[in-house]
Amino acid sequence: KVEGLGIWPGMICPHYDRIQSNGSPRMEDFDQMLEQFGPYELGIGIDHNAALEVVGDDFRVVSIPGEAGSVADNEEENGAAFVPGAWLKYVDEAGNVQKQVCPRSGSLSDLLQEVNDPEKHILIDDRVDLCRKENPLLRD
Repeated sequence: KVEGLGIWPGMICPHYDRIQSNGSPRMEDFDQMLEQFGPYELGIGIDHNAALEVVGDDFRVVSIPGEAGSVADNEEENGAAFVPGAWLKYVDEAGNVQKQVCPRSGSLSDLLQEVNDPEKHILIDDRVDLCRKENPLLRD
């Protein structure tokens, strides 16, 4: 787990609905990672053909029409189709991963749980500083 852009107080898993090269579904590995960091950990899983777009204080989930994903398509007559989307996840006090489908759009503050104790949510890997030192940003 490494520090990201700072817009989400937890972990983000891209390609959430895909199978990894080791044959494991990413969504299962993501749940295990969330569990590893314990209660109150937050996460969002974003399917391969979807993205979470943040503009100011608002967000929307965008996806490629006609592609498959992990979210049930409520507009499908028989409910059998799954479309690209995103999942909101958190680890409850008992250590169990809970999930719900991310709304297609709304206020970013509606997605974010207020973080009263950042130490519970953001654990920085000790190797981050070394990686930054060995991989400096390109400068003009």
